[in-house]
Amino acid sequence: GHTLGMGSWSNDYSAVYSSVESYLADMYALYTYIENATGIKPTVFRFIGGSINSYDAGLYHELIAEMIRRGFVPYDWNLSADGGAGGTQLSAEELVLRVEDSLAGLDRAILLLHDDASRSTTLEAVPGIIDCLQQRGFSLAALTPEVKPVLFAYPE
Repeated sequence: GHTLGMGSWSNDYSAVYSSVESYLADMYALYTYIENATGIKPTVFRFIGGSINSYDAGLYHELIAEMIRRGFVPYDWNLSADGGAGGTQLSAEELVLRVEDSLAGLDRAILLLHDDASRSTTLEAVPGIIDCLQQRGFSLAALTPEVKPVLFAYPE
């Protein structure tokens, strides 16, 4: 019931967002790796740092349009527990509380969590986060191209 999505091959923001071509090269390195390793052709993705960030100013409109043109569906998030990449490790209980405290006003949520060597408590927090979401009436489902994306607001 899971969906395999893409983020970045290198996670090097400066290099990835130096041009549209650089972004596409990084994304296709990851796409090719996932397809070769699993036989799955991923169709959903998340821009590292989100669709609008300090690295892709001036490029994000073109990046989003190009990825959609190529058949990929972008997702941002409207709920985050851990403060993003490079954030401070929080306890599992703190992660659950951050999710719980951020649910007000949301009728659907796409949650951003990071799990890496510097944040070993994320996996431990997942059961509590799931319980919290279900107790608040949320159901869990895989992100597929049919799920309406959450995207950051784009300034005109």
